[in-house]
Amino acid sequence: MTSAQSIPQYRTQPGRRWAVANLHPEHCPVCDDELRIISRGEDGKTFVSTCECVNVRRRIRLYNQAHLPAAYHDKRIESFDAKSRNQHAALHEIKKFRDKGAPGDSGLLLVGAPGVGKTHLVTALLRFLVLERGVECRYVDSFQLLEQLKATFDAGSGSSVLMEEVSSVDVLGLDELGKTKPTGWQHQVLDQIISRRYDQGLTTFVISNYALERPRRQGRGANPDPLNLRETLEERVGSRIFSRLMEMCRPVIIDGDDRRIPSVWRS
Repeated sequence: MTSAQSIPQYRTQPGRRWAVANLHPEHCPVCDDELRIISRGEDGKTFVSTCECVNVRRRIRLYNQAHLPAAYHDKRIESFDAKSRNQHAALHEIKKFRDKGAPGDSGLLLVGAPGVGKTHLVTALLRFLVLERGVECRYVDSFQLLEQLKATFDAGSGSSVLMEEVSSVDVLGLDELGKTKPTGWQHQVLDQIISRRYDQGLTTFVISNYALERPRRQGRGANPDPLNLRETLEERVGSRIFSRLMEMCRPVIIDGDDRRIPSVWRS
């Protein structure tokens, strides 16, 4: 974002469904919303230049198209309070991509129980990439994605704008993978999306509550991790999709308490 005080900046807020950004203040005092600046040189020649607010407006548009969850509109990488060793490691990976990553680089596969901060980290990174770098990003909940695509095809449309968006966007955040076990048509669609992104070398950040492998057998009286009681992610999505994800993304396991539940309820 430009440091000039006279150029409008952006402000994010929760919308009805997704996070939204607006120009702040609403009008640009530099170009009077003409998007260009006309000046005259000492030789009397007239020069026309693009106002810096154009870049801010473009990033705002990209942010509104990213469909980040409304509740996460103000999440920042810096505001993530890492408590466990794995959370610090996950935060390090997110910061590393923020500082040195670019579209086309490998993404991350964040795996952990509900409420440990996986969505915070990914949406905060997407927010940064869009608003600070102008990268085209998209966030989707895999369960909602499949439901929306099914509704589109049931309505008689043989193609979907949404399908194209998630298959070709520069950086995709795919949340809740494994929440629904895709079968038949759903599995084919999910496989097509992952395969297209794999073939094009597009960056994907995946979030799942399902473990990458079955845990070792625990002793009597052990307090099992919530992930240990479920199927693995590979069993949920199939070997072909899982194999490609493991090549596209670096696995990161996050543990910790559920941040959504007050500590008093856990004591």
